[in-house]
Amino acid sequence: GVQNFAVQYIPENVKGKANFFVVKNTLKALQELAAYYRDLFDFPIIGLTGRNGKTIVKEWLNFLLSPDYNIIRSPKSYNSQVGVPLSVIAINEKHNLGIFEAGISTVNEMVNLEKIIKPNIGVLTNIGSAHDEGFENLTQKINEKLLLFKKSAVIIYQKNELVDKCLLDFSAQYPLENRTLFSWSFADASADVFILKKETKNDSTTIKYQYKDEIFNLEIPFSDSASIENAISCLLVLLHFEYDFTVIQNRMEMLYPVEMRLEVKNGIHNCSLIDDSYSSDFQSLKIALDFLESQKKNASKAVILSDIFQSGFSNEELYSKVAQLISDNKINRVIGIGTTISSFQDKFPNSTMFQNTAEFIA
Repeated sequence: GVQNFAVQYIPENVKGKANFFVVKNTLKALQELAAYYRDLFDFPIIGLTGRNGKTIVKEWLNFLLSPDYNIIRSPKSYNSQVGVPLSVIAINEKHNLGIFEAGISTVNEMVNLEKIIKPNIGVLTNIGSAHDEGFENLTQKINEKLLLFKKSAVIIYQKNELVDKCLLDFSAQYPLENRTLFSWSFADASADVFILKKETKNDSTTIKYQYKDEIFNLEIPFSDSASIENAISCLLVLLHFEYDFTVIQNRMEMLYPVEMRLEVKNGIHNCSLIDDSYSSDFQSLKIALDFLESQKKNASKAVILSDIFQSGFSNEELYSKVAQLISDNKINRVIGIGTTISSFQDKFPNSTMFQNTAEFIA
């Protein structure tokens, strides 16, 4: 049913059958549209870049901040030259915080993504110890990634000599009045947040850290070093937002492992099961249904859906949109779990509703 296309040329056999906007470069057109659209909104945007940890930090920040904000975030790992504009175009007037990740593989790519995301808050996740193919050396890679933060009033990062030097050059080249560099470190006591000690026990870690001359303890349900670093990046964002230390502790001890993709599992009776259970929002549902559509081998399609939180829509509007999405994707059967979705059963043909998970399993 799509009627409007941006194309580089109009194929012969479809002339007159739809509206075509002929452009020199469709990717550039998409990026410029997204950059224009981003400028229509004025709320805090967190931009994430780095070698590792971008998607996990984004998902964790979404979890940690969602009780207080209507968040728009990059779906999955949509951090490329195409993924970033698609993510930003999904912003609507109900959102009041954005979290977008930017991934690059060589020089001259970040400049495009910066124009689209324009983050006010920058988070540099783990940069890795070696340079990637596509960059001459580690310094060039860091400098290129920092370009995302041209307009960022705050840059959060793990303090080390090389990053500090790159940030010094960056700040001289792209000065911004009142820009704050907010750092953390395991080794350098001059960092804003100094990690005095970390103790791992079974699958959890207690982190003792110093901030503004006070000492705090933080418990997280992970013991691997990558998760600890990612959690500390999240901690600094929460400190920047001036969250109460009790709230930080309560939320961070509930962090969970993030599956990095939709998982396909083999079910009984020749069924395929697509597990997207770590996300529960409208945008993730759209992606999961697109993915389901791409698995052409199954003629009959069912969706098991729990209550959706933090959509930015009223429940009436949200479940009307969900019902339309289910209908557009020709889903044969809907199983709803939760008191809210159950109250909108009349919107879903061929549906069975349960008040909670226990009732469904029984």
